Amino acid sequence: MKKISLIGFLFVSFLAFPHTHSLQLVKSGGDTLLERISLPYGFERVSAEENSFAEYLRNYPLKKAGSPVLLFNGNEKQNQVAHAAVFNLKIESEMQKSVQSVIHLYSDFYLKNHLEDKIAFHLTNGEVCSWNEWLEKSNFKRKTRQEVSGNLKKWTKYEASELSSDSKSEIYKSYLKNVFANTSPLSVMEYESSQVKMEEVQIGDILFDLGQPEHICLVVDMIKNKKTGEKAFLLAQGSNPAQEFHIIKNPKRENDPWYYEEDFISLLKTPEYAFPKDSFRHLKY
Repeated sequence: MKKISLIGFLFVSFLAFPHTHSLQLVKSGGDTLLERISLPYGFERVSAEENSFAEYLRNYPLKKAGSPVLLFNGNEKQNQVAHAAVFNLKIESEMQKSVQSVIHLYSDFYLKNHLEDKIAFHLTNGEVCSWNEWLEKSNFKRKTRQEVSGNLKKWTKYEASELSSDSKSEIYKSYLKNVFANTSPLSVMEYESSQVKMEEVQIGDILFDLGQPEHICLVVDMIKNKKTGEKAFLLAQGSNPAQEFHIIKNPKRENDPWYYEEDFISLLKTPEYAFPKDSFRHLKY
């Protein structure tokens, strides 16, 4: 049997796996984003304040490595090669799509940290639906319907069943379902976000493109090169139809899910969407 030189072996390996990164940054273990996703050489995570949303996301429970992304009905999403990890975030309704998953995370964060006053979201007609108000009125079945100016569609601000015997968690679920049904990416863009430059981006900001408003990506982690100052971002998404929230891969790099500043120079390509330059927006939650 003819022996192959080391150089020949490496050349053949390169041909077989041309896009394989020399460093596998997505581990096969680890229960959180912080434990599962490693850093590229020379980078460090930006600091996050204690009890901040950034810290919350970094320590959010992930499903077991290799888990598929499931739809709201329990079926697997058709595309199973675009994600690096799956958040263990329950799908509360078939309306929990892209922006609704982001709202869900922010709302859970505030509830966990006893910041109930911050749980309030603009509906598509511009009015605010707050958790405290919903909770106060949860024992009454109240339906308020009003025509949106210039639109024949109608919205429902309160549509809660009589929940006098139910727990607070069930009331909270009913609140989320109502918010999901009456919010949209466009309402978030108009009422709850503002455009930011690359140097201003924070964990918890979003990528939004008016040309395809049904899709939003959330910045769930951010790192910085210790020498050059270059930033890189970890992006996550829900989508339509409603599906589990998941960290997406970078199609440019086989084993590296981070998105570097150079990736945003023109059109940012993710596995399933493309965002034009300057698509970052800061959420005002």
